[in-house]
Amino acid sequence: MDSIATLLKTLGHPDRLRILALLSQGELTISELVQILGLSQPRVTQYIKSLEQAGIVERMREGSWVFSRLKRGHEQSTAIVAATLAALPTNLAPLSEDSARLGQVRADRSRQAEAFFASVANDHGQLGHEYLPQADIEAALLDLLPAQNFDRMVDLGTGTGRMLKLFASHIRSGVGVDDSVEMLRVARHTLSDDAYTHVSVQQADLHDAPLKDGSADLVTLHQVLHFLDDPLRAVQEAARLLKAGGHVLITDFDAHDLENYREDYAHRRLGFNQDDMTQFLVDSGFTLVDTRILPASNTSTPDVKIWHAIHSNSTLSATG
Repeated sequence: MDSIATLLKTLGHPDRLRILALLSQGELTISELVQILGLSQPRVTQYIKSLEQAGIVERMREGSWVFSRLKRGHEQSTAIVAATLAALPTNLAPLSEDSARLGQVRADRSRQAEAFFASVANDHGQLGHEYLPQADIEAALLDLLPAQNFDRMVDLGTGTGRMLKLFASHIRSGVGVDDSVEMLRVARHTLSDDAYTHVSVQQADLHDAPLKDGSADLVTLHQVLHFLDDPLRAVQEAARLLKAGGHVLITDFDAHDLENYREDYAHRRLGFNQDDMTQFLVDSGFTLVDTRILPASNTSTPDVKIWHAIHSNSTLSATG
């Protein structure tokens, strides 16, 4: 009873409600909240601490950045927060103005990422340096799905089309989705051979792919999530696209503290720890089947992980 009273008391403040509305749209740093809300950093920090103490928000430190997000997993508080969010008049100021400023912050980040992709789209050496060891990664991906063939594959954030090329002989058809025109030019060149006439790429938001629900039995997210404002939303999009029993393969960096990956490669997140990725998958209706780790060859490169999960109604059990 006391914890519920504390939660309700904490929510009973206009600025904390503004923060709640913003975090319902994805995780944000303190500096981003300051920029959007127009409040001082000490005040925003104080509000975040009180929301954290009430069990509404949780914070994650990654290097020099600290992300705040709505806390998941507690049935009572989650229900109260959901009811509060549903009651908020988001079409009226200041919530509508906050949402518009959030859009501007995200647009600025997207422009930075697009500038990076444009600069490296034809520089395979630079991409290869970041994503090594590619051969080991690709061998592990194929090993996770031995001798399986798929009717339709979707590669979200397809980049150079590398995953479509890798799985081409295991699929009847495939489509890659990416927002970057420059990267899609490379992908079309990569897939121009007659061996890839059954795959295609198209420009679209990977969070909202122009494809039908349940239209795929394999979805890949290869070195994509660390660029995104809301990784959970991308995993949920994979779930939407998959048939029951369909497979998702997520390749990304294990959690690390190499700050230069933000500056040099426009990364939003410094990898993902096992608990976070497992929660993303569970929240999206997946069963985690396996996790593979590919250790880095040196201290200047993070370890790579591959998560293999099955969409709901599968008979497989979690072993990861």
